[in-house]
Amino acid sequence: MFRPRGCDPNLDCTIGVTLSVIGPNQMKVQMVAATIYPPVQQQYVAIAFSHDRAMGNDSVSECVISNMGEFVGYEPEVYVSYNKGKSNDRVFLNDDEHAELFTGLAGEVVDTRLVCEFTQQIMPQIDNKNGLIWNLNSPFYIMAATGSAQPDEVNAHELNRDSHSFPITSDEMINPVTFGNNFEHPTGFAPKINTNRIEKRVMRPTEAPKSSASLIPLIPFVLSFFFF
Repeated sequence: MFRPRGCDPNLDCTIGVTLSVIGPNQMKVQMVAATIYPPVQQQYVAIAFSHDRAMGNDSVSECVISNMGEFVGYEPEVYVSYNKGKSNDRVFLNDDEHAELFTGLAGEVVDTRLVCEFTQQIMPQIDNKNGLIWNLNSPFYIMAATGSAQPDEVNAHELNRDSHSFPITSDEMINPVTFGNNFEHPTGFAPKINTNRIEKRVMRPTEAPKSSASLIPLIPFVLSFFFF
């Protein structure tokens, strides 16, 4: 889906999203959005899965890219969130859950265009967080939106329906699995950890380990990603 209709996502689309199933339980999401003017420190582009064509009670995957001010140079982030009515709340995932649900994240700002891609599990193999994380092997209306973001939440998207940056919604319900029918997908969540298992663990030291001069401090670095 792209806006305006017939636009080139490398040149003049104000917002767009593509889906493809690239493997068992793996859905690749690619999104593009024009940068907001005046520029903001953090901008998101998001895809939502809904049971109707109106915002509310939707599962959302949002990519946040930072390009200005105190956040310049930060790596892109992807979050799962939930539209509760007309508000959006992020769903907390620990590092292991996040690494299980999302892989292959890449994104940057190129020539005033926000581009982002990631792979997401279709049937999440993590806890559903009291129903806030959905099995996407089902028909949904697909939505895409962009707007400014903050470190812990996204702000409201464009509300003017005549604006090219107003969210786009599919005309029909779509099951993402239909974009790759030659793969088998899990039908449920199979926990990888047996919570009833009793393990013998090595005792922790009673004293803090002494520092070693041979330890080399880690040097942070930033990767640049190019696609499209």
